Order: sequence, then C-alpha cells, then structure tokens
Amino acid sequence: MKKPYPSRAKDKWQHALTRPLSRRMKFETIELMRGDLFEFLDLLTTQFFDHPRSWATNDADIQRIADRLKELTPYRDRAARAALKARRIDYACNIDPDDDDPGPGCGPFSARGWQELHRQWERAHQ
Repeated sequence: MKKPYPSRAKDKWQHALTRPLSRRMKFETIELMRGDLFEFLDLLTTQFFDHPRSWATNDADIQRIADRLKELTPYRDRAARAALKARRIDYACNIDPDDDDPGPGCGPFSARGWQELHRQWERAHQ
C-alpha cells in the first residue's frame, strides 16, 4: 500500500525534507512537499532568532531546504509531464477560471495569477 502524504498539521516539514523520492511520485505530492518546504523557509527567514546557536541551526535548516528543493527539481519536471499527459493538471492559466486569455498575460506570473495568489495568501494569514 502506498504511503499517503501526511496530514497538513503533523510533522509536514520534516516529512518534506526526508521522504524518499521515487520516479513514480505524483506531481501533486511533489507540489505539497514543495509548498511545505517554502512554508518552512518562510518561517525560518521571518522569525527572529536572537541566540547564536539558533542562527547556526537556522542556517543549517535553510541549506537543507535548498538542497531538498534542488533534489526535487528533476522529479517535479518528470511528474509534471506525466500529470499534463494524464490531464490531471493543466497549464497555469487555470489559476483564474474566468481568464480565457491564452496570450502572454497567461501563466503563473500573469497579473490575475498574482492577484489570486495574494488573495489566497491573505485568506490563509487572517
């Protein structure tokens, strides 16, 4: 039986850092892992650590996150191609379902994409 990704509240950062990677890992799982790593990175770079020992631990954790993100990249590319082929995901235009413009304004960095990202971030941090 496949080991499911852990609940969103239980040790997700450590799991994202240590879960074994496989060529058959789903794109959605990789994206959850990346999201957890970026959340951990955000915590480490925005919290104030006032003790030199904390600085050293903080720096080591930041390096671990960077190494893991680098390690995930080839798996993410392969999984994204498979997910696109299986039609489980679509190009980033679907960030805003009302946006039918396939032009240069479409994609993860389009104005509507950024607006939606900021709306989601504000809702999550209220």
